[in-house]
Amino acid sequence: MSVDLMTALTILAMGAATYLVRAGGFFVIRRVQAGPFLTAWMKHVPGAIFVSLVVPAVVAGGPAAWAGGGVTATLAALRLPFVVSLGAGVATVAAVRLLMPVAP
Repeated sequence: MSVDLMTALTILAMGAATYLVRAGGFFVIRRVQAGPFLTAWMKHVPGAIFVSLVVPAVVAGGPAAWAGGGVTATLAALRLPFVVSLGAGVATVAAVRLLMPVAP
């Protein structure tokens, strides 16, 4: 198997660019005094990203996914641990899919 030199250099350059972007974020955040707005914003970003990735799949997933999403959202609203909420949602999806007959 041969590797094209340009391909190898491109992969290495993209790896270096990815590292610099991530390391640059850590470098900047260590030097910036975080105010109350930035602190609150940083606490909400992971949840917002997770929701933006999951909601389209739940909406398109049908009744089992809707039930699982509802259970997960309800348990999260009750402030149960994240892993417990997700586990209950996954179990709900599995149970609904097991109990629902498959259309021919």
